Amino acid sequence: MISQTSTPPRRALRTIDAARYLGVSPSLLRKMRSRGPADPLGAGPTYIRLSASLIVYEISVLDAWLDARALVVGSAA
Repeated sequence: MISQTSTPPRRALRTIDAARYLGVSPSLLRKMRSRGPADPLGAGPTYIRLSASLIVYEISVLDAWLDARALVVGSAA
């Protein structure tokens, strides 16, 4: 008997689709990826390299990356 796990499958997007999801250009994601955390553009979302030419971004990571950069409008600073 095969037991089923309750863990949902991990969903990931290729660079072009991740860029579309975030509303940025694919070249911006590539720049953030190649320059690393010291990039003045900021550290990009964490990615997974599946092969030399295939990089994917998990949707949950993209959502968390966006949330971490959200600004609250009208908040007292």
